[in-house]
Amino acid sequence: MMKRILRSLGFVAANVIVMIILHGNSKQFWPKIPYLSLRNESIAEHTRLLFNTMALVTLGQALIGKLPRERWLPRGIVLAVFPALLPALIFFGQRVLRLQGDAGERYNLSLVPLLPIAASIVEEVLTAKLNPPAAEPHADYSHLV
Repeated sequence: MMKRILRSLGFVAANVIVMIILHGNSKQFWPKIPYLSLRNESIAEHTRLLFNTMALVTLGQALIGKLPRERWLPRGIVLAVFPALLPALIFFGQRVLRLQGDAGERYNLSLVPLLPIAASIVEEVLTAKLNPPAAEPHADYSHLV
């Protein structure tokens, strides 16, 4: 249980750090990273940023050996689904909740840690569903009766 929580916290922290690095703005002292950083502030670019962030964290975990084989398919599903949800979440904040100005900015910033947290939870559930634990061998005592 504690190992799952620490793995999830590490995934969330890595995603937030990588997203901050890749987002890039005029106040940062490091340059934008070609092909990975935002080119403009459009929703499509933020969707691409979310995918790039999660893909880089996944690649990093795979390279250091912290992404076991049973998590590959669940992580692939998460990588496909979560960036695709971002336009709907932004639309929800802008059109349904009608958030503008500072409130809209806080809503969008809250998505930075919340999306990796949700992705981690979904990945845990998918891993449990797709890789059920092996049943322990059952002892057969019928020969004793």
